[in-house]
Amino acid sequence: MSEWFVPDEEIAEIEKLLLGKGCHFADDAKAVIRSWKSKDVAACPGSGKTTVLLAKLKILADRMPLEDGAGICVLSHTNVAVNEVRTKLSDCAEKLLRYPNYVGTIQSFIDRFVTRPYVIQTYGKVVLPVEDRIYAEHLYRMICSGKYDTLKYVVELRYKQSANKYADIVDFVSKLYSDDKNALRIEQQGRALAGAKKDSAKQFIKAKEAVLVKDEVIRYKDSYLLAKKAIESLTHDYANLFGSRFRYVFVDEYQDCNMEQREALSKLFDNTQCNVIHIGDSDQAIYNCQIDGITDWIPVNDYLSIVSSCRYSQEIADVLTPLRKEKVRIISSMGYCGHKPLLIVYDMKTIQKVIDIYIDLLDHKNMLDPCGTYKVIGNVGKETVSGIKIGTYWEQYVSTKNKNGDYRYWALVDQICNELQEGKLYRAEQYLRRVIQRILHYVGTTNKDTGKEYTQKSLHERLYGELVKVYSSSVLELSELESVNRESVDNVIRNLFSTFYADTDINIFDYVPKEFMDEPIVTKKAFIETNSIVDNHNRIIQFDTIHGVKGETHDATLYLETEVKGGSDLSRILQYYNVGETVTSSLYEYSRKLAYVGFSRPRKLLCVAMKAETFKKANDTFLKYWDIVDIRTEEDSLS
Repeated sequence: MSEWFVPDEEIAEIEKLLLGKGCHFADDAKAVIRSWKSKDVAACPGSGKTTVLLAKLKILADRMPLEDGAGICVLSHTNVAVNEVRTKLSDCAEKLLRYPNYVGTIQSFIDRFVTRPYVIQTYGKVVLPVEDRIYAEHLYRMICSGKYDTLKYVVELRYKQSANKYADIVDFVSKLYSDDKNALRIEQQGRALAGAKKDSAKQFIKAKEAVLVKDEVIRYKDSYLLAKKAIESLTHDYANLFGSRFRYVFVDEYQDCNMEQREALSKLFDNTQCNVIHIGDSDQAIYNCQIDGITDWIPVNDYLSIVSSCRYSQEIADVLTPLRKEKVRIISSMGYCGHKPLLIVYDMKTIQKVIDIYIDLLDHKNMLDPCGTYKVIGNVGKETVSGIKIGTYWEQYVSTKNKNGDYRYWALVDQICNELQEGKLYRAEQYLRRVIQRILHYVGTTNKDTGKEYTQKSLHERLYGELVKVYSSSVLELSELESVNRESVDNVIRNLFSTFYADTDINIFDYVPKEFMDEPIVTKKAFIETNSIVDNHNRIIQFDTIHGVKGETHDATLYLETEVKGGSDLSRILQYYNVGETVTSSLYEYSRKLAYVGFSRPRKLLCVAMKAETFKKANDTFLKYWDIVDIRTEEDSLS
């Protein structure tokens, strides 16, 4: 497999295309662009790794077709790569996105080429992953079918004994599972409900198998087990097909792959047959960090690094470097700008002034652009969690609030697109059901059993009952879309309704109100209602979790100290700034990564809100690299 020679002149042309006038790739980025062998690439936040990947794709596109008709494979956790190719490489997008190439999400690739063939071969049918509640309804119905009486007795008895802990018996059933020894257990209880040799435990396993075979549904969390079995069943000959088809394989955000995904990719892509390039940053692995058995990705293969960032100043880079596991210094291409990050120190009497202070600081820094991106982020958003959370600073914050309050057709289609691009098929399926319910409401189609309008509950009973094959096909079609956009999703929905009403000549969309098909209206009020506020300069201040903003770039970011498991994230990262004793635990590692991800979002201004106790514990640690904004009350002030 030959290395491509990429002259300076070609890189200069790509810089004009992707970076704009007067901008250039750093030397470490150029080294990655020119590397074509199997490599791991460790890229710091703001290094422009997506742009580097696009540069490599542009170089390959200009050299296609490749030898022996081979293609390239680009995988990530969302469909951002597809969108970037279409937007920034529009001249060669069609070439890159067609066979023999593949550009899409890791999970969709594994589902399509590994899990689904295994399920069809094993069970002779396609199985639809569904959310826990829907699956539990199928499972409870199976338990009550008369074939699992011992299990039914145990379930109903144990539910009666603890009914106050669950919404209903279906909620109870949704918490049941078999452990690795096949004992029957329920979540958050130490003692098993039945040992592996008990009839109820054996019947539970059989009932789940029956739901899979007869109802053709499986829980999303159980689909990972199927994927694992599918991966273990992969033959060497089957894996060789992928090495023949794909000459270059790029896996973006590799640090966020779970063990099943890593194992599948390593089996499918043998780096002696094709060039496999993993791109990521192990310090940003916040999704699997607290799961037992998941180890951080450690770059190997004489890996390449991109340690130059074009996002933020050296002042922000200097507070990020101690949070890196290997302490490798981040170099900002912007250099020092003369403005340190800001630390807002508060006490519980002034905690609700923090947001106003942040807005005042935006004014003071002359960040007045109403089109700018200004975010407030924290680790803990759930209202039910004790301790300091996002809502402690801003009471209007609602962690579970629907971020799109417009229920018209195109707004719902946009939500389906967003969830598919994030790789969240289960969420996209929920919005698909909402579209169906709204259209049935408008055209007057009622539940034939009750004569009433369909509720979400009665609708999914029909969709997963007599219509399960048709509906499952549409959901799978969504998961396989090569290009996720309004047009492609709209086609899936219209085709689904054509199938529903195949025995008539009507076009169901002719009967929905014009207003329902109008474009969604996004207003300032809508932003305020969805975890955002609009200040006096018409800046939109958006609230979100750290997980929710991973991968984003902001003009300014306020990081809020929050508490979980008896301590705060900021108190746990003090040791990385050489304060106190070193504690080795997954929780401290998790806090380090959260801060690293959160602190690295802003281009211009980083603010951190820290409670007085944490600041005191840190002694003078933050005085060197931070400017302090003290809003504590007099009795708890610096003096």
